[in-house]
Amino acid sequence: MKVSINTQVIVSQFKISILTLVILTNFIASEMTFAAKKSKETILMAFFRANGQDGVYLASSEDGLKFTSLNNDEPVMKPAAWEGQNLTRDPSIIYHDGLFHMTWTTNWKGNCFGYATSKDLKTWSDPIQVFPYTDSIKPKLSWAPEICWDPYQKNFMIIWSTNYSARGHQLFISRTSDGKTFSKGQLFLDRPFATIDGMLALDEKNKRWIMIYKNELKEVEGGKNLHVASSPLDFSKPWEDLCAPIVGPGTSVYPESMCEGPSLLKMGKEWFLYWDSPLTKTYTMATSKNLTEWKLRTEDMSFPKGVRHGTIFKAPISAIGWMIK
Repeated sequence: MKVSINTQVIVSQFKISILTLVILTNFIASEMTFAAKKSKETILMAFFRANGQDGVYLASSEDGLKFTSLNNDEPVMKPAAWEGQNLTRDPSIIYHDGLFHMTWTTNWKGNCFGYATSKDLKTWSDPIQVFPYTDSIKPKLSWAPEICWDPYQKNFMIIWSTNYSARGHQLFISRTSDGKTFSKGQLFLDRPFATIDGMLALDEKNKRWIMIYKNELKEVEGGKNLHVASSPLDFSKPWEDLCAPIVGPGTSVYPESMCEGPSLLKMGKEWFLYWDSPLTKTYTMATSKNLTEWKLRTEDMSFPKGVRHGTIFKAPISAIGWMIK
């Protein structure tokens, strides 16, 4: 018996199988890319420009060095229409449990700070004016409220500086679990000199909190520089400075300008410290493996123009409403 083989049919079926395999491979690769992007984190920076009258801006970075503006370099949130308290200076943002939480300075003088939330950094809740003082305290100002999640007490900490006595600026703390009720402010860092611009970071490896803060004394008095301090996870002991001032006047790292508005982020095995250097009109950055010895990295960085007192934080790309390139 003679068997007839249609080679054209076989070739056609072979081509279809190859095409199906290519389509399936591309689909799987696309799904894996989407899943990777969904779980991937990016580094964000919230900042203001000029006097904070235009709103809060955002920039993103893959490596913590090169930052690119989001939202076409336009504000992602406009100032609230609060009489006499309508600025958005010193914005601080964190991402926790599917929600972005932000605090900011509402004016140079006043007894409040701002608070708002967002699911995607595009649409924001109605802003809240937080008045965190007891009746016995008559503050002159409420500067740079930094928000941080406390995984041990399961609530948010907000620390800021205020000036209510002859002692000068001091760092206070308030807590909230729901963003609606805030505890009355209490002294958080006790130093014999004026302090402002405190910010917190969790050092999980060494089971402690780290604080970077600014000595607000005059430069000739040993101030205008940044200090690093630590405290146990339960804050059962007072803050202890880890060393002498780390950057700014009186140190070997960027001594030519006062330093303020610090932001600290752990990247792998290194700590990245960012700060505002207003005298040189520069945003500056240094890295360290031990929090006491720092290497200046300003030449490796790039930021949008006019950046002032920003906060650096991480968030999943999938949670961000603005296009990340």
